[in-house]
Amino acid sequence: MKRRLLPLLLVLLLLTAFGCPNSENADKKPAGPPPGTRLRILIVDDPFLAQSIGYLQSEWEAQSGVSLEITEAESGGFDVQKAPEADVVIAPTWMLAQAVEAGWVVPLPEGVVANNESDWSNVFSQIRTWEVTRSGKPMAVPFGSPVAVLYCRSDLLEKAGLKVPATWDEYSKAVAALEGTPAAEPLAEGWAGLTLLARSASYATHADNLSTLFRISTMEPLIAGPPFVRALEELVATSDAASLDMDPAAVRAAFWQGNAAMAITWPTAADEQVAEIEAEFPAGVTELPGSHDVYDLGDTAWEKRDKDSDGRVPLLASTGRIGMVTTGSQWPDVSLQLLLWLTDEKWSAQVCSRSMNTTLFRNSHVATVSGWVEPPMPEDAARQYGDAIATALERQEHLLALAIPGRPQYLAALDEAVRAAVKKEKTPQEALDGAAARWKEITKELGVEKQKKAYRGSLGLK
Repeated sequence: MKRRLLPLLLVLLLLTAFGCPNSENADKKPAGPPPGTRLRILIVDDPFLAQSIGYLQSEWEAQSGVSLEITEAESGGFDVQKAPEADVVIAPTWMLAQAVEAGWVVPLPEGVVANNESDWSNVFSQIRTWEVTRSGKPMAVPFGSPVAVLYCRSDLLEKAGLKVPATWDEYSKAVAALEGTPAAEPLAEGWAGLTLLARSASYATHADNLSTLFRISTMEPLIAGPPFVRALEELVATSDAASLDMDPAAVRAAFWQGNAAMAITWPTAADEQVAEIEAEFPAGVTELPGSHDVYDLGDTAWEKRDKDSDGRVPLLASTGRIGMVTTGSQWPDVSLQLLLWLTDEKWSAQVCSRSMNTTLFRNSHVATVSGWVEPPMPEDAARQYGDAIATALERQEHLLALAIPGRPQYLAALDEAVRAAVKKEKTPQEALDGAAARWKEITKELGVEKQKKAYRGSLGLK
């Protein structure tokens, strides 16, 4: 009797779950948005990205039957703690932490990853695994996130008998050996702290330590510790006053104008400032230097990395753009499809290469890297950039650039410390001690437990 009942029960369960084939519901399809539906897109702090999406508006509307309403806001006028009146928000990558904490971001469905929707696996692993996730859950769609690289004048390096520096120690020696203006780094307000973090990544990221910027158990700041002090000492020794007025665009211009033998920045096809420059010298691009030395926080001692490691560690989320579906969207599935459509292999280069805040973010973009870089860059250098980014963003290690609420305040304190050290107003240790004290105050103001939860979430922990 039981053997006869089992098939019958299975049939009943299937009919209950999916309905009878002859029922009225048999031919019904999931209800989509009705004619005249409009999606509201809010784009924060990126007029070029807004413009490029606007160019594709009619294409999307023709394909989907859903109209778009595109509005813009500056980051200073956008309250990330308040649920926006929009279906989709495209914003700086660093805003993800606060948006998730505020509770207005809809997580990506599991099917995006499981079914490899829009060729999700083609996105560089560091971006899809870390930049757009919280506690291991994908929360946003990436539009690209620049990683600082090293521009080099190969002719000047060869003349001085130098190789392209592979470590920060070699970089320091190269700067000392080169004449004129040997290096340019972005040390203007808003960038000095990020430059220090990029230089510190290889020193502070140890395979056995989850704690890098803070202790995950207490949120005690670690920014005044040995890895960061060493990096700041080296930065002070290799920088000059001119860099204090430079952002990445100014550094890029200084290099192509022939005023620097090396430069820490990243390429972009959207930089009109250098579009007309015709460089008359050979140039190359490589990942930022690394280090064979790494600090073990647990043992409070420096160690040597494995011999098969080049010691390079990328800094993630220093800038970049992401797309988020809001809980206020009446049509979250359609909103997600819009984001996946804008960033798929067909349209992503057209959309994202127009912004100075994005760069290639898919493995397939490497083949068309020349469309993502400024005109003065030679084809060989462009290919080097594509290879450098693909390598950096497929590495196992990384350092996240303060992917927690309060990032602007933390970075402002770090900016102040770096700039004070470069100006010789304070020693690197004194400057970072001051930054650590301010970080502790900021954490207390925002709530230690809240910040601890957010920091753990950025590390993939619950």
